[in-house]
Amino acid sequence: MKRSTTKRSFVAFAAAASLVIAACGSDDDAATTTAAPEAPAATEVPADSVAREGWPEKLVFTLTPSQETGGLIETAQPLADMLGERLGIEVEALVPTDYSGVIVALESGQAQIAGGLGPRQMVQAEEQAGAELILQSERYGSLLYVTQWFTNDPDTYCNDTPVADQDGFLFCNGVLDAESAADGPIGADKLALLAGQTVSFVDQGSTSGYAIPALQLVEAGIDPIDDINGLFAGGHDGSVQAVYDGDAAVGVSFNDARGTIEETSSDVGQKVVVFGWSGPIPNDGFAVAGDLADSLVAAITAAFVAIAATEEGATVLDELYQIDGLVPVDSVDFDVIRQLEVKLGDVLD
Repeated sequence: MKRSTTKRSFVAFAAAASLVIAACGSDDDAATTTAAPEAPAATEVPADSVAREGWPEKLVFTLTPSQETGGLIETAQPLADMLGERLGIEVEALVPTDYSGVIVALESGQAQIAGGLGPRQMVQAEEQAGAELILQSERYGSLLYVTQWFTNDPDTYCNDTPVADQDGFLFCNGVLDAESAADGPIGADKLALLAGQTVSFVDQGSTSGYAIPALQLVEAGIDPIDDINGLFAGGHDGSVQAVYDGDAAVGVSFNDARGTIEETSSDVGQKVVVFGWSGPIPNDGFAVAGDLADSLVAAITAAFVAIAATEEGATVLDELYQIDGLVPVDSVDFDVIRQLEVKLGDVLD
């Protein structure tokens, strides 16, 4: 997955909590901050049988298929192996075919650990599967990211001539000049033009790939079910590919998912133009089954933090989800997503 220090890869913002709430149409009860909490110190895994009481002989680690499932599996097991080595337990990686499969795996007991959980999945893991939220992903020093809107028809969706960043990726409507969440949402005035058009989403369980853009469409007077032809690509890379291939006029993804297909579609940055951003969204994270022993939960949490601090672990986390670090999470930070679920109701079902 392509990484860059340019603004097009600035997926997270150091923004005020009120901006997060404004972006999702929630109220002051959803207050949150973007500052990363202090990570827990890495701890030694208990070696004595008393401290390890209640630990299973094997754990299953399920991960969200944010890319094509086959590609993700190649890097998921190495992370599971690193975790298993630190815990002294066999850990098997499991990647379902869709977002909902991760929650089902947790809820059914098929998996005990889940990673790469989008904001909606974090809420679902806790409320539907009885899971415990343990960590949140950090990128570029922040715990927030955005949905980006892109098109293969800039004449319709750009108010100005698209401009290129240092890598040649095109933006319009001032997106390239944006430096913080205070500059978003951007390009929302163009969403009213989507009536009757094919729009590429990621997955119905994806926050940035469906829930947030669906809310933006509603706010623009567009019914995300009846007024457009929604295409679910299954992954952020697939959504970009759909617009690149002309299967959809407009698409959404995390910012900037165009880099995920650049190796096979080298001109994606020119054919697919980013014309808008949502406001900021809480980053994805990790959760564990609610019935695990407290000592095991603490060991899993510390192990992930320690893995992220190693060169090998950082490389795998980057390849999986562009994660720079992992920090403790507070469930209240996802209240904005809970309120989003209530506001959109049947649209998300």
